[in-house]
Amino acid sequence: MRRLPLALTAAVSAVAFAQLASAADLAVKAPVRQPAAPPQASGYIEAYSGVAWSEDSVQNTFFPIDSKYNGWPLGGAGRGNWWVVPNASVQLDAQAEGTQYSIPSDQLSPGFSGKFSTLSYLIGGHVNFRDQRTGLLGAFGGIGDAGGNTATTSFTNTGVRHGLIGLEGQYYLNALTLYGQAGYDATMAAGNIAFFNSIHAWFLRGTGRYFIYPSFMLEGTAQYANGAVQHTTPSTFPDTDFKTWLWRAKAEWRPGTMPFSIFAVYEGSRTDYGSNLAFGTTGERVSDNRVMGGVRLYLGQDTLLANDRAGATLDINDPLGSPTSPAMLFPRGQEIFVSDARLKRDIALIGRLDDGLGLYRYRYLWSDTVYVGVMAQEVALIHPDAVIHGFDGYLRVNYSRLGLQLLTFSQWDALSHDARL
Repeated sequence: MRRLPLALTAAVSAVAFAQLASAADLAVKAPVRQPAAPPQASGYIEAYSGVAWSEDSVQNTFFPIDSKYNGWPLGGAGRGNWWVVPNASVQLDAQAEGTQYSIPSDQLSPGFSGKFSTLSYLIGGHVNFRDQRTGLLGAFGGIGDAGGNTATTSFTNTGVRHGLIGLEGQYYLNALTLYGQAGYDATMAAGNIAFFNSIHAWFLRGTGRYFIYPSFMLEGTAQYANGAVQHTTPSTFPDTDFKTWLWRAKAEWRPGTMPFSIFAVYEGSRTDYGSNLAFGTTGERVSDNRVMGGVRLYLGQDTLLANDRAGATLDINDPLGSPTSPAMLFPRGQEIFVSDARLKRDIALIGRLDDGLGLYRYRYLWSDTVYVGVMAQEVALIHPDAVIHGFDGYLRVNYSRLGLQLLTFSQWDALSHDARL
């Protein structure tokens, strides 16, 4: 057998050795993957409007109520997300919603405008650790006002300050996002609300988002809150328990590469109250349904899915700011008795208290029973903190603030002279 020339043999051996050395050293010499840079800051602003219809139903042996209203909601929000490091971000929120309601003409009293409004706003924030492929864990908090003209001493309620705090998480599974929250919401100051000290509630919220394609999303939300209203006179009226349910369905579409999306929302909420009356029994339910549409302008993300995984994916549904919360539409069936002179007949003055407040004998328009009590319009001049402006336009009186009880004439007549006054 012929031998290869010495030079050729040496060259082949060198090439073979180089290939073996390269293969053996490949894992060491391969470039090391650098951590991804934090995604860009992003966010959105939105505005929406629509129609709402509400109902307040009270089963009360003294004053049953079944009132229905139509409303016009108008709201908006702005949210921005900033990445601190590749796996941690901070989001800031600002949101507000107001609703103007119209009262049907057959429920109006003479001279009443037939309009009332509610308003809530919230400023909040989120801090979370996030993996864009699997999900996030974090905490949230916020502070804002919620109220209407339903429970005020000045008839122009500017709202009740409240704050909330909680934990939240999201789980990403291909085109599906699961979102959960648990938290606590409570008033911080009663403002000009005269007859309760505080409102507080624990709440749980669950949301599912499904992206049919990156720029078209369907979303469903359910929330449950359990709380209580603490009254200014707990010895006479203990806490009133309440439960609030909120549910929402949403569809959102972002056309092409446009920076905006359009969305449609159906939202319902309902608050049930326990019994807490000095006379009779009460079961009250306040419900609200609304259909809305809006526009959202995105800043920094190309698709809805990209915003969900790397942008402003979080929000806050504050229970005390929901359309049926006690801070927004206070339950009229509780210890507050309708005492508007426009709802009374056969009125006769039978005495005066030391502060000049008159006691009157009268009948309600719907009853032949004779009562002894006060006139809300007169109480508003002497003790305005005891008068409530119901969102049906009639005035109510918190008798406990006056140190009085509403009595039938026969009950009053059976009292001694000193006890009467």
